Amino acid sequence: MKPIRKDEQVYLKDYINRKFDNHRSHLESERQIDVDNTVDKNLSKFRKTLNLNDMIRTVTKLSSEYVDFVDNYESRKLDKKRRLIEAGEKLQKKLSKWQSVRRWEKTPDFVGRLTSDDTPVDVADIDKFLAIVCEEETVKAYDRSKKGLAIRKLDAQREEAENALYSGGSMAAVRQYINGVFNQAGIADNVAKNLLMLSQK
Repeated sequence: MKPIRKDEQVYLKDYINRKFDNHRSHLESERQIDVDNTVDKNLSKFRKTLNLNDMIRTVTKLSSEYVDFVDNYESRKLDKKRRLIEAGEKLQKKLSKWQSVRRWEKTPDFVGRLTSDDTPVDVADIDKFLAIVCEEETVKAYDRSKKGLAIRKLDAQREEAENALYSGGSMAAVRQYINGVFNQAGIADNVAKNLLMLSQK
């Protein structure tokens, strides 16, 4: 029994990674379609669940008032800017608490990032932030669901195939085992049989 050579291990590892990455990318594309549809359907409900609609309406209203008066009334501009920043900071603080509780990766940051000529609260970024964290939660829920089982199972099968490389078995035995893992994963195994015969000589 001839053990698998180092260069054969490197080749097969690259081959396994390429095949599994392609298959995982396909599964992730399917997940993204489901996630996008769910986010579109649930974003309004998500905002309501977080109890943010009144705060978002307040920030949006104050932002509009600020923009309307910015060129005409300097004193009113400063007052509205102050109120807008306070409301924005209050909303941002509430979202920061939700971030901690719900363990979001993204941090809310939409107050005071724009230049002095712009509104001090990026209202559009509030919706972008909520869409991102809603998607993050939807991905987590997807990955825990039956549909997400396919990705978890695929990752385990990749690990199983990679472990076979270091089993100390012959090239033929290792390739046969990896071929079985590929078949279980539903991935085409295109290594030419002639290549396998060459490696045994």
